[in-house]
Amino acid sequence: MKIVNLFLITVFSVMFFSCVEKASDDRDVTDIDYLDNEDLPMNAFVDAIEVVPLETDSTCLIDQFHKIAFYDEIGVYLIIDKKQTVYLFSADGRYISNSKACRGNGPNEYTILTDAVYNPYTKHIEILNPFGIIYAYDLSFQFQGKKDLKNGNIHTFSRFYPLDDISYILLPTMLGEKDAVICFCDYSRQEIASTEVYIDDFVCTLTMNYNPFVQMNDRLYFLPLCLDYTIYNIGENRQLNKYITYSFGGKDVRKEEMEERFGDVSDKKTSEKSLKKTVQNMEKINDYLLRSDYPVPVIKMMDDSYLYFYIMRNGGRETVIYDRMSGRIILHSNKQNPSLNFCLHLNGKQLYSIMHPYEIDRYIDKHLLDADNLDKINSIKEDDNPIIIKYRLK
Repeated sequence: MKIVNLFLITVFSVMFFSCVEKASDDRDVTDIDYLDNEDLPMNAFVDAIEVVPLETDSTCLIDQFHKIAFYDEIGVYLIIDKKQTVYLFSADGRYISNSKACRGNGPNEYTILTDAVYNPYTKHIEILNPFGIIYAYDLSFQFQGKKDLKNGNIHTFSRFYPLDDISYILLPTMLGEKDAVICFCDYSRQEIASTEVYIDDFVCTLTMNYNPFVQMNDRLYFLPLCLDYTIYNIGENRQLNKYITYSFGGKDVRKEEMEERFGDVSDKKTSEKSLKKTVQNMEKINDYLLRSDYPVPVIKMMDDSYLYFYIMRNGGRETVIYDRMSGRIILHSNKQNPSLNFCLHLNGKQLYSIMHPYEIDRYIDKHLLDADNLDKINSIKEDDNPIIIKYRLK
């Protein structure tokens, strides 16, 4: 549970074949019933593994990592570590730059970070602080500008996504049901222009740290950073539309049941007493669900071909991959050795993960490495930087 706990966002912080409906752009996945599927070894569904060691020297040593993203258009990995430093590496793992010199109390510096992205419209690396201020830097982390937001009733933010050079989606820090909302922000006016809620589908705050936005076929999709069995399309008029609603064999967590067991999670009051009660209830729900028989998808990813879920159930971890074209369901648990590490990026048939050198034997089947990648693995030292792993699906 150590690695999962590093990534779990609590309320304090910011399948082989089965009878499943075939998904299309116009139809929901109504059931991903994997519970009776065979638990497959890695080599049954992974064709090959590619290794990208991240360059290691004194200027770019990464501690624990909180986020990884790969930007195809510039060929760059963006990694945030637990010290809130942003690192950039090339596609082949060469070190490019980091944001250490940008931390501080100066006018061009950030003191605390909740998210960082590459903005393709401004060509900048942008860093979000909890209060909606965005700091822009070039790829060498030279300061390029700052955007401020008078955020009104939204107190703090945890994630953001650029829609153009002045418009962004910001996600409030998830403290309960009232925060199941996305904010469309206009930085030219320094205001939240509109909001969209998904309160009806919100169950609880239990989740892990992944990218909740997917750009696909010129459309934007949203996979909420909470327990919610819906994937949304964000329309041209900036409204949330239900795109896929899924179920795991009907064994899903019902909000009503959690409220009956633990109390109300819908208190909209903002007093200190109400917030404390909501946080306590969400903590109890999260702790209960992590030990329960419910399949809880704590990481969700999507592309044209696949739905990927990293699931907590009975205190264990399971990977579930749904092939949207064939309806095939793959189940792979961490009882397998080696087991698939949790993944944080999906691109075509490749799942991207990141791990420390000491985890190689646990999460890499060396029989799936060609000679070049095997040489890379054998040259890695235990105190080297983390490595990027690409699992290529069959």
